[in-house]
Amino acid sequence: MKREQKMGIVGLSIIGLLVVSPMFQNCAKTNYDVFNNGLGGALGTSRKVTIDPTYNQVKANLKVLFVVDDSYTMTQSQQQLANAVDSLLTPLKGHNVDLKIVSTSGIPSNEVDYTIATKYLDESRNTVSQSQAQSLSSYLIERSISNKNVRHNNLKLFRNSTDSQFGILKTQIRDALLAVGTSGSDTEEGLCATARQLFDESSSRFFQAGDKAAIVILTDEDDSSNFASCMSRYIQRVSSQPVVYYSYGQQRARVSLEYQLSQDGVTKWMPVQWGVSLNGQNTITNGATCTQAHKDYAVNRITSQGYIVRNVTDCIYETVPVSYYGADLGDNGSNANLNLCSSQVTFNNVNYPNLYDLVHAVGLSASPSSCSKQVLPGNVASSAIEFDSVIKSDISASSAQNLISAIRNKSVELFGSSGFTVATLARFVGDSCALNAGQSYGTAYETLSVILGNNNSSTQSLCSGNFSNTLSQVSTFMASEAASSYVVPGLLSTEKVNSVVILRNGQRQILSLSDYEAVGATITLTNFTLQLGDVLEVEIGPI
Repeated sequence: MKREQKMGIVGLSIIGLLVVSPMFQNCAKTNYDVFNNGLGGALGTSRKVTIDPTYNQVKANLKVLFVVDDSYTMTQSQQQLANAVDSLLTPLKGHNVDLKIVSTSGIPSNEVDYTIATKYLDESRNTVSQSQAQSLSSYLIERSISNKNVRHNNLKLFRNSTDSQFGILKTQIRDALLAVGTSGSDTEEGLCATARQLFDESSSRFFQAGDKAAIVILTDEDDSSNFASCMSRYIQRVSSQPVVYYSYGQQRARVSLEYQLSQDGVTKWMPVQWGVSLNGQNTITNGATCTQAHKDYAVNRITSQGYIVRNVTDCIYETVPVSYYGADLGDNGSNANLNLCSSQVTFNNVNYPNLYDLVHAVGLSASPSSCSKQVLPGNVASSAIEFDSVIKSDISASSAQNLISAIRNKSVELFGSSGFTVATLARFVGDSCALNAGQSYGTAYETLSVILGNNNSSTQSLCSGNFSNTLSQVSTFMASEAASSYVVPGLLSTEKVNSVVILRNGQRQILSLSDYEAVGATITLTNFTLQLGDVLEVEIGPI
């Protein structure tokens, strides 16, 4: 099968400001004992909600996302995953569980998991019809990608599901897993597919803040996701005349560090690999360790944007392709002999001897001899001249173009530091069986597992052929997390949990932040065990 062409990156790489937009779940449950001291958040007042676990046990919602490789080599592995469904579901009986299946095929080929909406624009960004656009000398095509839920019927387990309903659900899940099929793309983008579900903020999104989540990835190839093609929106240009592009290799220092994130009054440290462009002309070796001067420069660029960082460890050199639209630099294609790699460039009404000098003048670094000119024929859609990354709300991971860091950060934001797990069933270096044609080692998934840590991830080789043990561990983990969770009823989007007090035998014990974690409307006891008769008093205040 033909591999999809990847979209290019257009524009300068910059470090932006971190914007975190926590989501809150309104999970009002009528079977709680609720005593409001205040006006339910009106006028910014605080209020208290009392939860008695002895009589009222509404737990966090459980979500299971399957990301399944649908390339031609996956028939046997899909069957083995379907065979292990019992091991996943049995420990979850008695809980509310939603399940969803998506494939690893990306856009634009995958219109089963994603809706791709198309809009035509003139050069002034006014919406026009397709026929009107095609009559223009130059026009834009804007495509927006959103998740949809048509691959399978609603897969949901209820707390009170009967044995018959439970059996029907198991059959439905097995059938849905096998229905993924093997006619999809052989460019597997499991990480992007995962990010698309995590970062979905639509009204029909699968994951909600406060859920307890498991993500099960099944694939026999390494991940082929990349930042430039994992887009929620992109714009292409179509011109009746040839269109010129210029590309160069941007030299960067990629530093590993933790940055401080404050959310709901709680300070967290988020690990990330952050790529920062060097300044001016440099001679580097990709993959080599940065000099101390370049490491310090990269860290200073990050902290100058207001970030607080710590634990700065590795710093590695890398070169990343960056592109410009030729007309923005003074080459509209009318002169076939013009090459801005070696000729004068005009940018923002300022002249530069060549593209390298422009790049260095704006404080970036271009690899020597990396500049190239490409000419796109007329009436052919260009690469993306503008795009929104799926992970754009995570400014640090987006700036670093790091999907793995984004997946970790968003998982912690949605589910808390302990409320999720990612299980990857793939091929790994050191496997007991040889690679077959069309297979490769899942090194990107191994990296994801390392970044998430043992408490939030697991891996199993496809060589075993039996995934029951891994899926059983996943569901046992989820059930355990749910057992220690309590949902605060009626939490508004403008409110947050300020504190939790345990009422025990007439005494009040204030829990420390190490005893519990509050995400959305869900409180999870992480280092505290309730006794019979204990009651939770939750203080809620405005954000």
